[in-house]
Amino acid sequence: MTISLAKLFSLLIGLASSAACSGLAVRGSVGGQTIATRVDSEVARYYLANYLAGRRVNPTLDERFDRLYPRGVNGLPGRVELKRLSDDFSVDFGALYLADRIAHLNDDRSFRTAFDRAREAVRNAHSSEPVRSASATAEYEVLLVPTYLYKRLPVTGADLAVPRAALQRFGFTCHFVETVEDGAIETNATIVAAAIKSRATSGRRLILISASKSGPEIAVALTSLGDFETRHVAAWINTVGALQGTPLADERLLPEIEDLIGPVDSAGMESLTTERSRRRFAALRIPAHVLIVNYFGIPLSGSISSWANAGFGPLRKYGPNDGILLLSDMIFPGGLTVAELGLDHFLLDRHIDIATVALTTTVIGWIEQRRGENN
Repeated sequence: MTISLAKLFSLLIGLASSAACSGLAVRGSVGGQTIATRVDSEVARYYLANYLAGRRVNPTLDERFDRLYPRGVNGLPGRVELKRLSDDFSVDFGALYLADRIAHLNDDRSFRTAFDRAREAVRNAHSSEPVRSASATAEYEVLLVPTYLYKRLPVTGADLAVPRAALQRFGFTCHFVETVEDGAIETNATIVAAAIKSRATSGRRLILISASKSGPEIAVALTSLGDFETRHVAAWINTVGALQGTPLADERLLPEIEDLIGPVDSAGMESLTTERSRRRFAALRIPAHVLIVNYFGIPLSGSISSWANAGFGPLRKYGPNDGILLLSDMIFPGGLTVAELGLDHFLLDRHIDIATVALTTTVIGWIEQRRGENN
């Protein structure tokens, strides 16, 4: 069954409400990212507009916020902590708190600075004379794994066609993995593992790029291959990774999907249920030599897109989310994390082609710098 783009857009937008129009207007910055939007509470508004800007004018709230930043605490808040903060304050506060914690991790901050520089360089490059690094494109190649329903819903970017074309235009050799678009994560992980192994003798180091459901597919593949069979893998860019599933799968939204595109194998959605996904996540063992970069958006109530809004509301009871996934569940521990304030699961209103090239070149620069420091 096929569906026209016009009909698909109307159906997707019809799922959304106008909730993003409500809330309190606010403008502020987190980690150098400025946003003007609406938030769901006065406490979130004060936190963004005043507390994070160093203006302490509400002693009661200031004291409560200060207690959230104990000395010596490192790492990022998980699902349970963010749910508690959402209950104590609000969902938008929890999202902002996560964004601020990411901005204060040293390696994440350094990588973010390098990424922003690379993105500006790519943005300024003339379309007919793109910025290239001869050594990067000669020594590295990219393997992209599409996400759920990438053949029948390419309009969502699920097929990664735009990032792939951008990388190729900038001189990178790219490989695309044909997975089962509605298949189970474990089934596709076997296909991905074979694709990774097939590049072992290419003479180039491999960078993996996933999106949403293909995140756990790559993670399972790397775990199954182990250190030796992934020695040629340099990095994995985990974009909006559905690493621990989504409560939306628990709530059986498959009938709505089938209303859009026709019959779908339930195996793919069932593999995204939270109990199954969290059990699978606990068993993951990514080889230590693989650099992991987590890349995702952190939306607020006033910045959620029409595509993501249909899921954003139902997921609020679980804490901060991007309309499809819980924010903390997209982060693979030990990896670098880059978050785009104001964007949701679909990463709209951002040039994903530019971001992909910038992420890839920043990853290579990071690897090469660390290699030089170790020699």
